[in-house]
Amino acid sequence: MLSPVVWVKDKFDEWWEHYMALVDISKENTRLRSELERARAEAMLAAEDRMELERLRALLGLEALRERPAFAARVIAKRFGPQAVLKTFTINKGFLDGAVTGTPVVIQNGVVGRVLRASPHAATVLMLTDPGFRLAVISRDSRTPGIITGSISGQRRLEMAYVAQNARIMVGEVLITAGIDASFPKGIPVGVVTQVTPGNEILFQQVHAQAIVDLERVEEVLLLMEEGSAPPALPPAQADRPAERPTNAQR
Repeated sequence: MLSPVVWVKDKFDEWWEHYMALVDISKENTRLRSELERARAEAMLAAEDRMELERLRALLGLEALRERPAFAARVIAKRFGPQAVLKTFTINKGFLDGAVTGTPVVIQNGVVGRVLRASPHAATVLMLTDPGFRLAVISRDSRTPGIITGSISGQRRLEMAYVAQNARIMVGEVLITAGIDASFPKGIPVGVVTQVTPGNEILFQQVHAQAIVDLERVEEVLLLMEEGSAPPALPPAQADRPAERPTNAQR
């Protein structure tokens, strides 16, 4: 008479053991999933840190650093599109760090822009492609001089002004800084010539170029300082003075 009862009890004990084992397995799976997600997140952060380290190492290998001291800054905000009055971005260094108005801004590939205005701990950089930007350049092969300006059309489009009618300049030539305005050192890449049109009714050729640096993808930049200088600590009277917009000569 007790055999059925014992059988039921044994079956219940066996089922309970399986159930508890499944509960333990479920808890273990939940723990392993949590650890896997945490490991994936750490791997993603490590990959991003490695990429940032590679970019910073490339910045430190810039040829211009042999002539000028420099310091790095991170891009913290950008302004693009038709609603932006100026093509600018904001960096996390200000005039207390040495990012004063007119400071050249570059990356390892070439010219980015110039500091337009600065606060104590942040600065606005006017990009190379803004129509108000001006920079003396020469073509690397034919050594033809000119002035690079930004353009209202296209994110990377540039125009090279004051190229004489008889000057020799070819599509595909690299434009580099001329080093005659005492801001950018000579030889930093600026753009590549994309179109040359003779000016039939004017004294100069119409030369179009494309910026070498893809400004939409810039995350870290280098600010070039004057030779022998160090990041200044400005007095309070000068620190409280509002930054002025640079004139065309300063640009």
